[in-house]
Amino acid sequence: MNKKSTIVGLVGLNLFLLAALILTSYEPAEALAQRRPGRAGDFLMCTVQIHEDYDAVAIINVPVGAMHVFVPRETSAGAKLTWTDTRNLNRDFGRN
Repeated sequence: MNKKSTIVGLVGLNLFLLAALILTSYEPAEALAQRRPGRAGDFLMCTVQIHEDYDAVAIINVPVGAMHVFVPRETSAGAKLTWTDTRNLNRDFGRN
């Protein structure tokens, strides 16, 4: 192997590592799906990992600023979502 091919190989390796670094450090822009104040009936729904085995469903009432959490439970009729907790987001985040 001569000196020129070694340099070309090292430059190629550095470009590959730079591309990998850029791709792994990229974070998408923040999503602002809805802004306050909302209209009556404005809700957001998402899943939240609360345990490594299962997720919960969080429903956010935007105008009121409340988050309701539902988790899956086994019942005799099969699995269903049951209410677990409600959080006051205005109080939690110091909004009036």
